[in-house]
Amino acid sequence: MTDGTLEHGERAREPDERETEGDGSLVVALRVETMARIDLDRVPEAFGDGTLDWLGQPAGQDATGLVRYLCDLELRVSPDRRSAFRKSAIISLGTPVRDGARWVIPIEWRAATMAPLFPVFAGRLVVSADRVTLDGHYAPPFGIVGYVLDRGVMGIAARGTAHWFLGKAAAALAG
Repeated sequence: MTDGTLEHGERAREPDERETEGDGSLVVALRVETMARIDLDRVPEAFGDGTLDWLGQPAGQDATGLVRYLCDLELRVSPDRRSAFRKSAIISLGTPVRDGARWVIPIEWRAATMAPLFPVFAGRLVVSADRVTLDGHYAPPFGIVGYVLDRGVMGIAARGTAHWFLGKAAAALAG
């Protein structure tokens, strides 16, 4: 993946060099986008009513006001895309905000079970007429050991899961 090009018009950037948070924990930048024809008028409906049938079961709000959904994240693990790994997760979404010719939606996700073994992602979903972009950070578990593992196998899983989510979002917003 030297030029960042993936299948079906998807693009990903390699994680930036490690960064540290104020508490000394390591975080990894994640930015993945999927090219798609998006009906921007559908964004408030598709993300704004608290009942996203395309995503999962509503599970209330978190302390910051984000609406939580229970779902199974999916990662395709075979070249023919027939085999998949699924993990129960909680995806939290904020209210869509119009920003010029695009919409910005706060997003977080975390594992629903065995949470300390999986990273927590926090960022934003940016929706424009020709693409959907997921941009944010996550902290690999287990400090420097988790960071090293992330630079290998776990980072591939993070990007693959992000592509799965973007595909679902793009389908819900298709024009």
